Amino acid sequence: MTTVLLFLLAGASPARAEVRSSFLMDGDPEIHVPPTIRRISPTLKSLWFEALARPEADMQRLAADAIMRGHAFDDKAGLEQAVPRLETVLTNTATHPSARLAAARALVELEAKASAASMAASAEQFGADLRQVIEPALAQWDYRPMRDVWRARLKEPQTHHRELLLAVRCLAAAGDDSAARDLLSIVHNAERSVDLRIEAARSAGILVDKGLETEARAVMANAGRASIANRLCGVQMIARHAGDDAVSLLKEFAVDTEPAIAAIALARLVEIDPHLVLPLSPTAIHNTDVKVRRLAAQAYVQVPDASRVTALARLLNDPHPGVRHQVCEWLHELSRIPELDEPIRRCATEILDGDDWRGLEQASLLLAALDHKAAAQRLVELADSGRGEVRIAAAWGSKMLAVPETLPALLTVALRRTETRMGNVPAPSDLDVQTAHLLELFGKTKYREAEPLLKRYIPRELVKMGVFSRPAAIWSLGHLHAGIPDEDLAKQLAARIADVNSSPSEVAPVRAMSAVSIGRMKAVSQTTLVRQFMGDPIVADELPLRFRWAVMELTGEFIPEPTSPIVGKGGWFLEPLAQ
Repeated sequence: MTTVLLFLLAGASPARAEVRSSFLMDGDPEIHVPPTIRRISPTLKSLWFEALARPEADMQRLAADAIMRGHAFDDKAGLEQAVPRLETVLTNTATHPSARLAAARALVELEAKASAASMAASAEQFGADLRQVIEPALAQWDYRPMRDVWRARLKEPQTHHRELLLAVRCLAAAGDDSAARDLLSIVHNAERSVDLRIEAARSAGILVDKGLETEARAVMANAGRASIANRLCGVQMIARHAGDDAVSLLKEFAVDTEPAIAAIALARLVEIDPHLVLPLSPTAIHNTDVKVRRLAAQAYVQVPDASRVTALARLLNDPHPGVRHQVCEWLHELSRIPELDEPIRRCATEILDGDDWRGLEQASLLLAALDHKAAAQRLVELADSGRGEVRIAAAWGSKMLAVPETLPALLTVALRRTETRMGNVPAPSDLDVQTAHLLELFGKTKYREAEPLLKRYIPRELVKMGVFSRPAAIWSLGHLHAGIPDEDLAKQLAARIADVNSSPSEVAPVRAMSAVSIGRMKAVSQTTLVRQFMGDPIVADELPLRFRWAVMELTGEFIPEPTSPIVGKGGWFLEPLAQ
């Protein structure tokens, strides 16, 4: 159990894939597309450096902006060489403010820590807008001389509000715990603005991880103790605390009527010990706020038992899609614990027998991922649900379960969907996805009775059949004829591959699956055509790599994978006429 929970807390799964509807054809055969390498041309770098040295403000501004964005695109481009010139633009009193701001942003992007002193001086000299860009970076870099500046700003009565907020945030980012007392003074001062007090409380809570319980209670005792602002300050101050006193106070905050307060307290209690949240979860799990519900559920996940997974399963109906999908994933992982597997299946089955479309969708996904064959007949019924989300989940679930007894009924569903989409009345877009899952089911199970239907999806003229159903049908035909060439079928598929000059030309997924099925059925008569469209050299993209797989299946030869492609980027403000 411990191992499973560690994976749950880390958000990872050691063996199981994410519970979501996906297409088999996307991973069968498995194709490895080499990752692209992003590079900017060295000629761009030299042009930008030259432009940065120009006296015109627009030229400096645009060059600095290009250097900033260029480094974000390609951090191996050597744009750090621009730092001295950027520093000159930043510090020169004759520089236009817009160019100076662009230079500052570029220096931050380049992490020019050696320029921190010049950046700090410029931030002080040239105004508040520049400080908003530079000072957060100096705080992240822990540029120590700025600590005195930020602390002094807290005490100066004439400091502008925006500058105060900046100082408060920077002191927390820099980890200057000596500022805690000044921050607490702001928190306790009811004359200060609410946003400043809350920000000061948050920063104090970041800098100090024990001993602020008394301070938190004091701020609650001030005039207006029932205000949300005071309670939010209090919980922020102890958001990193532990110990009995802190836990007691956090429990009070965890049942606050304001969800923003309750969520902070619950998050900390879960971190300290999820057992602390268990008495609060039955109420919190019904809170109107999504964060509170998720945290209550998380406590159940970290300390699971049969009754808690039952409560968790009810959230498969949650109105928030993120919560119900996360709960589906959690239940899928928790089912690895032997004593929880049966309760999880039972709860999901009860939801599947209900009528809430959200629960029907998630229960279909969960039970299929658990290979719960007993759900197969109910999934057939849900194939005609009034909600597209349920129809798709039921079709995917039926495909994953692949129960032979359901195939005739599902073929009837697929036939109805086909006729509907061939009619003159526009069909819902989800029918393409649902039908594609059903068509893949017939290929997965080698269901010969579906072959006439599958072949109806080959012609390009049937554009109404959608972008998923046609490649799915062609993929399935390859499985029905695996290792047994069908020359007539192979010629039809070859025509799809070669249809690149018509308007519009054949779509890439259909061409890709046509090649895959030719390779799978070993239709060697089409080797030359498939090789022609594979290209030489092979482009590192999915379509030519599908062709490569097919050629290797047809010939038995090994064809090396292409190397990672190097891609550039255009549209820069200044580019050479020829590169």
